[in-house]
Amino acid sequence: MADTQTKPSKQLLAEIGSADTNKMKHVTPAEKDSLPSKEVIAQEKTETELRDRINSFEKSNLKETTTQEKVVLPSGDDVKKEKTEVELRKSIGEFDKNGLKKATVDEKNPLPSPDDIQAEKKEEEFKQSIEGFKRQSLKKADTQEKNPLPTKETIQQEKAAN
Repeated sequence: MADTQTKPSKQLLAEIGSADTNKMKHVTPAEKDSLPSKEVIAQEKTETELRDRINSFEKSNLKETTTQEKVVLPSGDDVKKEKTEVELRKSIGEFDKNGLKKATVDEKNPLPSPDDIQAEKKEEEFKQSIEGFKRQSLKKADTQEKNPLPTKETIQQEKAAN
């Protein structure tokens, strides 16, 4: 087998020997723990216990039973429904398209009447007049507050009248 293996060339060995070890990065190898964790051990124990219990089970402790097969036949209504469904599917599959009449489609595009157009124009003009209203065109107004409470004289007159 030594004959079939190729030996590295002298040039390759020279390059490896002259490599600068300062440019290499230090690598710390990660050690893998080949031992299973506590959870894995506990799971394997429960599995082996279950297998042992299943294998040690005695079939002689079981009681013998007989299986009763019950055949449920469909009712008359169910049979009728299924027949009508089968007939409908058959008639759909065998439908003759040649018996249909050709139909023409009239596409209608209802345009608004002239009255509707006018009403919409007026509404748009009204909205624009509200949006474009200038507050500067308003005149300054003085507000006068009026007190509708009676004076002392009218109160005294009403007391005297009663």
